[in-house]
Amino acid sequence: MRLIALVLSITLLTGCAWFEKPPEDLPPVEAEAPPPAPEAPDDTPALPLTAGVGETCGGIAAVACEDGLFCKMDDGACRNIADAAGVCTEVRSMCTREYRPVCGCDGKTYGNKCEAHAAMTSIASEGPCMLETSEE
Repeated sequence: MRLIALVLSITLLTGCAWFEKPPEDLPPVEAEAPPPAPEAPDDTPALPLTAGVGETCGGIAAVACEDGLFCKMDDGACRNIADAAGVCTEVRSMCTREYRPVCGCDGKTYGNKCEAHAAMTSIASEGPCMLETSEE
């Protein structure tokens, strides 16, 4: 029994040594380089960096308004929703003295909507703000 185990072991070791060497008549295999990635076309339109009067602003692209304009959101929307969009609106320089308090999206109470928009903020709610925020 030992003789059979010895012969079998020698045969297996000899067979393994034979399989370790690659055949010499085959050429070496070289890896091919992957093809280069296609380049983006130059005619791709760029997104506008700023929006003009009446154009959409904010939103998921966070488009800003041109100087002298602010992004007016729908009343009550503010910017608490990531993809909420508004419209670029001119900042008014003069407002009436009508007292109809509103709470701006900046957390401050304004005398009316016009005054809030003049401060470049949208309307969070009708009436005064419950908790005033102060700048220090």
